[in-house]
Amino acid sequence: MEVPILKQGAFLIATFQAALSDADLNHLRMDWCSSGERSARRAVIVDVTAMDVMDSFASRTLREISHMIRLRGAER
Repeated sequence: MEVPILKQGAFLIATFQAALSDADLNHLRMDWCSSGERSARRAVIVDVTAMDVMDSFASRTLREISHMIRLRGAER
C-alpha cells in the first residue's frame, strides 16, 4: 500500500490510511532512505491515527525512519 505524502512548504505530511504489513513498512523505509527530495525538508509529520494497532515492528520501523530523516537534516 502506498502512503500518500503531502508537501506543505518546508514540511512533509505522511498519512497512514490503514494498517501496513511488514513488507509495506520495509518498502516505506527503503523509499524514505533513497529519496533525496524527502530528506531536504525541514520536518516530516507522520499521521498514524488511522492505524488500529501498531505492533513492535511498526513502532521500530517508524523510529528507524525518523532517525534516518533526522540524520539527513530534519528537525525534531
